[in-house]
Amino acid sequence: MSTDSNKAKALDLIERVNRHDVVALDEFTSNPAVLGSARGLIGAFPDLHADVQWVVAEGDMVVVFFAFRGTQHGPWLFVQEATARHVETSFMLAFRFGDDGQIVDQWLGSNFIEMFAQLGWGFAPVGEIATPPGG
Repeated sequence: MSTDSNKAKALDLIERVNRHDVVALDEFTSNPAVLGSARGLIGAFPDLHADVQWVVAEGDMVVVFFAFRGTQHGPWLFVQEATARHVETSFMLAFRFGDDGQIVDQWLGSNFIEMFAQLGWGFAPVGEIATPPGG
């Protein structure tokens, strides 16, 4: 697959996620880790929306930087109970594509501390123990 094809496929994936089209994910990858993280994000943030800010593609790699917003209504990472809190942050998602045009690996970068703080998970000062909300 060409770099342009991979870039188009990555942007199509993000558009399908914006439409909350969980079934379509199988068209993009068979990697359980990639499928699990996408399904988990859609399940946790059923109103999620990603606005693509920029895309860089080279060879079999595509990196997409996007603004993310959504309300947490399901388990996500350490926050297992729904908080119904709105999150706005940015993500950088990198995909590696195989020769067949399928995503074979991914990497996600975000300011997770900012996200956890927006979900009500504060962080303890040095030397103190952090506890989850209500804990």
